[in-house]
Amino acid sequence: MSDRKKILFIARWYPDRHDIMLGLFVQKHAQAVQALHDVSVLYVTADSSLEPGLIITNEVEFEGIREYRIYFGKHKSELYNAVAYAKWYLKGLSLVRKNSGLPDLVHVHILSRTAFPAIWLKITKGIPYIITEHWSRYLPANVAKGAYSGWLRRFFTKRAVAMAEGVTTVTQNLASAMQNLGLRNTYHITPNVADVHDFKPLENYGTEPMKKLVHVSCFDEPAKNIKGIINAVQKIAPLRDDFYLEIIGDGKDFESIREYAKKTGLVNSRIRFTGLLTGEILSKKMREANAFVMFSNYENLPCTIVESLCSGVPVISTDVGGIREHVKSEFGMLMNPGDENALISAINNVLDHPEKFDKVRMRTYAVQQFSMESIGKLFNEIYLKYGIKKKF
Repeated sequence: MSDRKKILFIARWYPDRHDIMLGLFVQKHAQAVQALHDVSVLYVTADSSLEPGLIITNEVEFEGIREYRIYFGKHKSELYNAVAYAKWYLKGLSLVRKNSGLPDLVHVHILSRTAFPAIWLKITKGIPYIITEHWSRYLPANVAKGAYSGWLRRFFTKRAVAMAEGVTTVTQNLASAMQNLGLRNTYHITPNVADVHDFKPLENYGTEPMKKLVHVSCFDEPAKNIKGIINAVQKIAPLRDDFYLEIIGDGKDFESIREYAKKTGLVNSRIRFTGLLTGEILSKKMREANAFVMFSNYENLPCTIVESLCSGVPVISTDVGGIREHVKSEFGMLMNPGDENALISAINNVLDHPEKFDKVRMRTYAVQQFSMESIGKLFNEIYLKYGIKKKF
């Protein structure tokens, strides 16, 4: 009899037909688990490009993972959308059951509506579920802005967390924030995954005459504060001619940020935009960098920082979310959000003193903490504890 069990991921964010980077960290968690169990993924989303009433169902296999994506036409009425979500989650569960079989355990990623089908299966079939949360809306700064508001959302989220067998978060910082909001359960920390076989140090490091800073993000300016990085580069540029900044990615604020950068007169010389890069091209760009720069106003634990550590590249970042939990002094430098003078000082320090940062130790730590093998084993221990009783 096979020791592999059936795990159903139900994800709020997941790579889809509009954005292949959306929820990529969830897909990587699924890949980590797939090494030990049979994973299916159910992803239902309201699609504003479809007319209300129109449905697109997409079923594919990705590296052994059976992915079920359902897109339904988004309506102006939130009530209509809520009913549609419930309807298509139940339809999606029927599709999963028909083609993949009933799961032994459900793994919810990112609350709150994703908990509805998990609760349904628990009540009707006795199937346990756990939750993994990635969302920064529970952090105090975002709660103050209304990111986690409304009595119904708070009530349902609290019940969903209470009914789960256990909860995991990508950082201790996020776990503490959720507990402080009264979301009570047993919490475990399960970091984001990096492909340590792709993201690895450059063999002949330091041979290039120009030093490179790299920033990779989804171009969400209120969160990422890319303009703050551009401001820092503009102030450093007249003082040294041995570096440039490469900005990688795409997103809703891409054009406005590029226009902002053009006003500095440094685009294509000191500031270079590559657009969206993935796979080997991205990992090569990362390992060639002298430092990875992130100046976010808020975060949890970005995959890009994890990938930078895997590549042996020092991290320059704001001290937000759970970044401090992994970026130690020999791995990089942290500063308060919005402090451009501290960012300038950190960039100069890292570029001038690469010997301060231990690339070998950085790489060793990252492999131990963030490899698919490590995260897969970590999730398996949680599954055994809360849902799958048979040990291997």
